[in-house]
Amino acid sequence: MDETGCCTLNSEPATDYSGIDISKVDFGPFAPVEMSDKGMFNRLFKAVNPQISDLTFSNLIMWRHMINFRVAWFGGLACILAIPREYPPYVYAPVGDVAGDPGGFADAVGEICGFFSTNGWRPLFRCVPIDVAPQLTRLFQSCECEEDRDFFDYVYLASDLIELRGKKYDGKRNHIKKFMKLYDHEYVKLGPEHIDDCLRIMYDRCVENDCGCLRGHDHACDRKPSAELLEHFRELDCTGALIKVSGRYEAFTVGEALNGDTAVIYIEKANTAFSGIYTFINQQFCEREWAGMTFINREEDEGVQGLRKAKLSYHPVRLIEKYTISCNI
Repeated sequence: MDETGCCTLNSEPATDYSGIDISKVDFGPFAPVEMSDKGMFNRLFKAVNPQISDLTFSNLIMWRHMINFRVAWFGGLACILAIPREYPPYVYAPVGDVAGDPGGFADAVGEICGFFSTNGWRPLFRCVPIDVAPQLTRLFQSCECEEDRDFFDYVYLASDLIELRGKKYDGKRNHIKKFMKLYDHEYVKLGPEHIDDCLRIMYDRCVENDCGCLRGHDHACDRKPSAELLEHFRELDCTGALIKVSGRYEAFTVGEALNGDTAVIYIEKANTAFSGIYTFINQQFCEREWAGMTFINREEDEGVQGLRKAKLSYHPVRLIEKYTISCNI
């Protein structure tokens, strides 16, 4: 949830496009992502210096049950599979030393295609970075490559989000001034002792928005994935913060370093009854925790128009393009 005050995913249940019975899938070398994989993934991601928010171990842990993340390793390259309810099965492009071993990349793609063929699926690659897309498409005689605007990452200058300078940020500064004037507030760094408060904040927001998750459609919002991240907060490399208003926690946020110069924000939830609280926690979190970074990646908007409007209102310095590639084999 962002400044819009609405859940990031559709409030109504998504169509079950995949129609996949997980129990009947031949997963072969693809194994579930587990917390014990942290060291291996962290070494991998550190080596490849990822730019897209999808390529962090925290992201995999956060969404591993919702979209059934699994991983297979081919020649040192990680092939990350997802079988969500609302989309057909897909895989990320192989992650690793792609430039240094193009032959290994092609071999890994071949293994992926073999896996998809075994299960009777058409190979589908999602969240493919713009620099990897050509290397992937040239491996197929026939494929379709489309930009996936709903999953472009929004990247901002950290200094912009901290300082909010200039006329274009007049509204943001006014929101913060109003919040600080109206409410007795406190910034608190997130610790394990605050997890229950974070869960309460998320639940209250879902009640406020009549979220589909309250009717058993867990895939209707990001509350369960966010709870998964919070459950393992101590073990992951995340940093978070809460805002206390009149003695009660009313907002929280969680992020981590994506690479050497960029932080990524995974969660931002707040009680919209407090005017300006989203703008306030965004600015404070960036200033107190990420002032040493050059960029802040605030992930995608998933096609939610209110969320897109909110993210654009902070004037990203760039959008990181991602592509969906479907292949004929």
